[in-house]
Amino acid sequence: MRKIAIVFLILLVGIAIVLLPIQGTQEKQHRPSYTVGVVLKAMDSEHWLAVRSSMQQAAQEHDIRLVVMTPENEAAYGEQNQMIEDLLQGGIDALIVSPVNIHHTDQWVAEAQADGIPLLTIDEKIPGIPYVGSDNYRIGQMAAKEMASRLPAHAAVGILAGSANQDAHIQRTAGFRDYLREHTGLRLVAVAADETKYRQATRESEEMLRQHPDIQGLFVTSAIMTLGAIDATDPANGHPPFVHIIGVDTQNDALAALRLGRIDAMISQDGHETGRLAIDLIAKELQGETIEGDHFIQNDVITQDDADAYQMKED
Repeated sequence: MRKIAIVFLILLVGIAIVLLPIQGTQEKQHRPSYTVGVVLKAMDSEHWLAVRSSMQQAAQEHDIRLVVMTPENEAAYGEQNQMIEDLLQGGIDALIVSPVNIHHTDQWVAEAQADGIPLLTIDEKIPGIPYVGSDNYRIGQMAAKEMASRLPAHAAVGILAGSANQDAHIQRTAGFRDYLREHTGLRLVAVAADETKYRQATRESEEMLRQHPDIQGLFVTSAIMTLGAIDATDPANGHPPFVHIIGVDTQNDALAALRLGRIDAMISQDGHETGRLAIDLIAKELQGETIEGDHFIQNDVITQDDADAYQMKED
């Protein structure tokens, strides 16, 4: 009996020795279940850094390999389209895009659909494609309502919008304009659209105030542009102190300006929520679930009174 036990023990040890290198080889050869290509607008703001970070974390949880790419800037639609084309030719299982130009998307949308590659967009809506991000029209309405609460009836206001080639800025502008017309007596006297950059925003704001010195309120459709606008409206630079500014996005430098009273309010847009939701949805579609329509994140009006609390929430 003892001999049988010894033989059995030797056999178990031998099997274990054989299986160990096989198991090690299997671990080395493990590959994620899916590869998802992601092409964002840029990587020059806290918003997009947050989107990428949350995507990467969610992808690990779903056993997804991400390939994240961004063009040089938000005007480089040709470069972005080439990145998308390269990913589609590279054998990805799904595609997530934030288009820098909604007027030049037909080719890669058609190619992805023809190849049966699941596709969704973030931040920018394309008709018929699942969308993740803010309800940008509602953001404009929220900003207009907040502006009306701070200004006297019939005051003049302006809009400093980002690129007219991006649906987010188009919808924010439309929501603001429509709310003013339908619910307030405020007068929209100027609208300027340009690239979402700091220096351009400063120049556009200065020119708008020069042409319309009666402007008492300014709605700016991105955080970077808001920071440029507050420099143009700083009393230290010779401008009157009564220009109220409401912006969009909630990066740290904008929140700091909000605390100091240089910005009246910001409409929040959580990049972490956007990135995670996009990966969660694309994972469901890769597993056979149909994902359609718009999937909106939460947006809040942040003022000087609750800027600290919002920052703690973000941290």
